Amino acid sequence: MESIREQGRGAWLVFGLSGPIGRALHDGLHASDPAVLAVSRVPRPDDGRVTWLRQSLPGFTPPAQAIDAIASVGPLDAFTQWFESSDLVPARVVALGSTSVHAKKDSPVAAERAIAQVLRDAERRLEAAAQARGTALTLLRPTLVYGGGGDRSLGRLVTLARRWRVLPLPLRAGGLRQPVHVEDVATAVLGALRARSACPGFFDLPGGETLTFDEMIRRTLAAGAPGTRLVRLPGPLFRAGVGLLHGLGRLDEAGAGAMARLDQDQAYDAGPARKALGHYPRGFQPLPGVFPE
Repeated sequence: MESIREQGRGAWLVFGLSGPIGRALHDGLHASDPAVLAVSRVPRPDDGRVTWLRQSLPGFTPPAQAIDAIASVGPLDAFTQWFESSDLVPARVVALGSTSVHAKKDSPVAAERAIAQVLRDAERRLEAAAQARGTALTLLRPTLVYGGGGDRSLGRLVTLARRWRVLPLPLRAGGLRQPVHVEDVATAVLGALRARSACPGFFDLPGGETLTFDEMIRRTLAAGAPGTRLVRLPGPLFRAGVGLLHGLGRLDEAGAGAMARLDQDQAYDAGPARKALGHYPRGFQPLPGVFPE
């Protein structure tokens, strides 16, 4: 495939390169890729692939250098706010949202419903801003992301299991899940950036395996907290315990919301991303050490 550099185009501007997905993206850069400009709040050393710009959103001022593509692998709402007010007219934008826009829209937890609405609003605003300037927008919605030290949902459960050596769960936790590795998300972003022709559209980005929550947590604990004993509780007792922990401040709203969805399916169609982006992610096989101490 002919690279953008070979086509004589401008640089890539990347937001979020210092985060878990961003680090995987950095590791996946090729020598044939265009120059990469990355934004960071703290000073970072340049290397042969990336020039760091010490700024932050929303007040980031881009350099006078030609920018052909912009990638955002950080918070979508902050990026959207900046892009709306910027003067840049890149050929393409690749941004990460989340399947939380689907999964949390009907959550019993108000804070989670608000998250879903923020994501939905940011998607629509970014789409409108891109259309207004003729920019091709590729919006990727990863499912539950793991690896690279950025595992919020699974990492929270591993932390509890390591602390208690037991993990309470309801008798049934059969909701379907599709965890996706950070490297596979980064590969999809890079594929959209490198493609000869832009791949506009909104794409759910699930992992390569659909499994029940029970099976996902079994593999997670085997890798991150071996020896943990699962304690199965009747649904009402489990929900009462979650409510008590939340009330005592031992479980935040995100954790309480996640516990409320253990028997709900969160599975999405990988076909569109596979067809447009060649997204063929790995199955869920977390390795020891994937969840840092």
